[in-house]
Amino acid sequence: MKRSELIAYLAAEIIKRKNGAKPLRVGIDGRCASGKTMLTDELASALGSARPDLAVLRPSVDGFHHRRERRYRQGEYSPIGYYEDAFDYQTIVKCLLEPLSGNMFPVSCKQVSHDWRTDLRDDAPAVSVTADTILLFEGLFLFRREINPFWDFRILLEIDAQLSIARAVRRDTGIDSRETVEKKYRLRYEPAWQIYCGNEHPAAKADVILDNRDIPNPTILKSTTAKDIL
Repeated sequence: MKRSELIAYLAAEIIKRKNGAKPLRVGIDGRCASGKTMLTDELASALGSARPDLAVLRPSVDGFHHRRERRYRQGEYSPIGYYEDAFDYQTIVKCLLEPLSGNMFPVSCKQVSHDWRTDLRDDAPAVSVTADTILLFEGLFLFRREINPFWDFRILLEIDAQLSIARAVRRDTGIDSRETVEKKYRLRYEPAWQIYCGNEHPAAKADVILDNRDIPNPTILKSTTAKDIL
């Protein structure tokens, strides 16, 4: 499947699921460097073109980190520490997912709470959200039990561990040395993804699973179409 065909297909599936009563909440999950941000950007553009009457929000779980002190309290390279302590799910629910799950709109939502680069609270103003909105939320561990019930549509990107690490090293070298980046991914991030898969079985929860190893030519491995849930 060509990339353009995939984006058109996913955009159409999202639009089919959107009703007028409340926002549609889409979770885009996948291991590190699987292409989540790229896919989310492409979907936001496609949805904006197909349905300019709908607003699109595209926050990331990276905007909801815990403070560094908590993130590394179990050790800098601890995979269980990353899985348990990296992200602030309580704030994601309180400031974003819960308001979007009500029945009265507009509502006020925060798309970010913490800047992990400065390790300071992010005071970006809240946004007013109407029912005519699609939330595209991307990041790691999105089908965890703490937030999984909030998604209306779940997309999982699949790549193998070695490709994940190779892409991450190319992307992040310069921020840290190549050796440091590779060590973090091999010892902390990839094992944390394995913990997540063992605990939460994200593939079983996903509505769509994409093989995203060949970015220009992705493959749909699983798809539950909109008509299947009616």
